[in-house]
Amino acid sequence: MGKDTEKGGEAECMASGRVAIVERDGELIKTDVGTFKADRVNLKNVLDFLADLGYDCAILKGFDDFEASEWETLKSLVEKVKRSEGSERCGAIGIFVGFVRKISDGKEVERLEYEKYDELYTEKLIDIEEKLKSYPGVVEVKIHHRDGILKPGEDIVYVVIMGGHRKDVWKPLEDSMELIKKELPIWKKEVFTDGEHWVHDG
Repeated sequence: MGKDTEKGGEAECMASGRVAIVERDGELIKTDVGTFKADRVNLKNVLDFLADLGYDCAILKGFDDFEASEWETLKSLVEKVKRSEGSERCGAIGIFVGFVRKISDGKEVERLEYEKYDELYTEKLIDIEEKLKSYPGVVEVKIHHRDGILKPGEDIVYVVIMGGHRKDVWKPLEDSMELIKKELPIWKKEVFTDGEHWVHDG
């Protein structure tokens, strides 16, 4: 699901499909599907909910501090794959979910910070999806890699691969993370309780 906070991008967002308006109003978060108390849910919870309902874009009002330009959940990616062309001849979806571990190399992880190179990111992501779609029997591939600050237990990356049969999805699913690590222009800073360092697997 795309997200837009700038007035100039509203027309593009409105043309992208099913759109939700999300507005901060004091202690409330108002949306097309309901009003939430900000002390009980946060914007990320609301965006998860809207993505799961199949919204394609959200226009945010009053959330200038929120930086993610894309927002997907595992469920929203699975639904997009199921709606894709050729899905009628498929019977299997393979899923990989990468998430932040609490202990890495014997050290306690406080958070991960991901930064992507925006100018190349989308192009490289599409290239990786196309490579995985070239495997025999694979019909559709969707990948979503989060950026920004992620805490232990939070999801980092989703890979969803649909094919004719279960045997068609295992090999590309296994290869997907190697391609992502080598080709996707995204860097990770691991922040531990006793220090930090940058990592790029490519």
